[in-house]
Amino acid sequence: MRILITNDDGIDAYGLSLLADLARPFANDITIIAPADNRSGTGRSLSLKTDIHLAEIGEGRYICSGTPADCVMLGLGVVMKDNLPDIILSGVNHGMNVADDVGYSGTIGAAFEGAINNIPAIAFSQDGGDLEADFAPTKEAGEMVLRYVLGNLPARRSVLNVNFPKLSTGRVKGIMPTFTDEHKLGDILFDAQTPHHYRIGPMRIAEGVREGSDRDALQKGYVSVTPLMMGQTDKAQMARYKALDSDLNSDMSSQ
Repeated sequence: MRILITNDDGIDAYGLSLLADLARPFANDITIIAPADNRSGTGRSLSLKTDIHLAEIGEGRYICSGTPADCVMLGLGVVMKDNLPDIILSGVNHGMNVADDVGYSGTIGAAFEGAINNIPAIAFSQDGGDLEADFAPTKEAGEMVLRYVLGNLPARRSVLNVNFPKLSTGRVKGIMPTFTDEHKLGDILFDAQTPHHYRIGPMRIAEGVREGSDRDALQKGYVSVTPLMMGQTDKAQMARYKALDSDLNSDMSSQ
């Protein structure tokens, strides 16, 4: 199996090397392409109208000046174009990517770049992953989780979003299929030192969680596995607008 691995925390991030170690028993060919530095919060953004630097810094290991999505794009279009990967793994992110976070996440954005190119992709994140020691749940359950998701790959144009619980919850209790919670109440903004400049601070988060959600699983000590779709059309809303459109067209034709 050929695997392309990337992340949004940068080429030197511990979670990236951990994911590569976890993937080796499942692959005979691993290529790593990661940003030169931290690109958290970049979502699916691309480096448009600017040059992107790509350099091999070790066997099968590349550093990229662009975003996580750029890394995948260059992986598929340059580094592995003649021998495409069977799967793309992104992470392990230093911190959870759940609920309303998923739209901001460069980790998930990289996975979606693979999915729209018809390459199965899985994003991995570690709740509370600030220090190397915090990744104990990923180390403990990572091989089991990888075996599970590699045997149950996401559907076309979908990705799997996998989050490991905090070390403080104790031993990993298992895997829980989940849906994305709703937790963002807003953001705290700070005045920067320069006039008319601002900094985005911590997110204001709702305390309550919905049962069966990704946050609920993590709080209970489970690994959350959430399938996310590329297609974002609200089909329930479509019925409403079709009805409105029909009424409007009827009114216009009678004039």
